Amino acid sequence: MKPYSQDFRTKIIETKQKTNESIQQIANRFQVSYSFVNCLLKRYEAVASVEPKPHGGGKPPLLNSQQIEILSQLVEEDNDATLQQLSVRLAEKTGIKVSIPTICRHLQKLDLTRKKRLFIRAL
Repeated sequence: MKPYSQDFRTKIIETKQKTNESIQQIANRFQVSYSFVNCLLKRYEAVASVEPKPHGGGKPPLLNSQQIEILSQLVEEDNDATLQQLSVRLAEKTGIKVSIPTICRHLQKLDLTRKKRLFIRAL
């Protein structure tokens, strides 16, 4: 979700300064949450800024580039391995246990398919 624009934030601050409306009334007027208006006003009083805070960044990845390379080698060695088997083999080689969905997401990012080998009948 994108942060509210600077202009919108400034309008909320100006409304609070010009009128004597409560925080709840301002929140209803602009159709935003009470907590957003409350935090915005507190931040403006403390820092005199209406800019949104930067994104927190999220959770760091479980596997680094070397471990992802090991995973891709495991798939190349045995393309018939299940996600569970790949997870166990990766844990044996790297010592890091990751879930099956994590293995699946990394394989999708690497654009590695896990299709079974095709055996063509000899004529």
